Amino acid sequence: MKKILMIMLLLTLLCTACGKDKNKDSQKATNETVQETQEHSTEEENNSTTSETEQEEIKDETSERIYEPQFIYDGEPIDSLENSLGSTKAVYDVPNYQIVEDGRAKLYIRSGKLCIVATRGKKGATGMSFEEIFTATERSFGGAIDNRLEGGHNYFGIKMAEKEEVTINGVNCLRFVGEIDGRVSETSEKGFGYHVRGYAFVKDDTPITIIGVTLDDGSDGKDYIKQYTEEVDHNVDELMKTLRDDYYN
Repeated sequence: MKKILMIMLLLTLLCTACGKDKNKDSQKATNETVQETQEHSTEEENNSTTSETEQEEIKDETSERIYEPQFIYDGEPIDSLENSLGSTKAVYDVPNYQIVEDGRAKLYIRSGKLCIVATRGKKGATGMSFEEIFTATERSFGGAIDNRLEGGHNYFGIKMAEKEEVTINGVNCLRFVGEIDGRVSETSEKGFGYHVRGYAFVKDDTPITIIGVTLDDGSDGKDYIKQYTEEVDHNVDELMKTLRDDYYN
């Protein structure tokens, strides 16, 4: 009888021990599952945060200004605005001058004393030489500037004194400095050389020139001509530094 009781007691102890081990194994498995779920959830949350951060960075990059222009008016800072040339992907900032459209040209005029003229030709300009670009836009440029030269002079071409190839915001350009041949008529012996500083380039398969012109014929005196020349040179250079494909967001 005692043996039977001893056997039953041993069996009871063994069953209790097994139950405890099973409970431990079950609890361990449950803890591991919870930990894996938490880690997976944290990983997804981190990935989501990273994705949102990357999207914000991309948004910031697309809306960030490539250059903040420092335009001047009588030597003082002047506000700027975004503008473009026709339907081409030629967007840029301009000083807050008067804007006048004339055919394929757009003029930014400052008190009739100086202006910046953006002119486009017909599409199909890829591979054109700088000389061909200038030829493709000159007629429109000349027509737009013709009656704006002080002293009653007409446009009879540009004489380039300096030329230099430069790259601005990934666009190959010809930068030139010279004078407009301004005369009353083709047979006139007397005329006046109106200062110009400009750029010729191709953008969006379109020939484009952006030219700053000093319109004053000297009637305001040499000091004023110098001032107008310095302003138009500075502002046309600042404009070109903002050349891009699209408006900012």
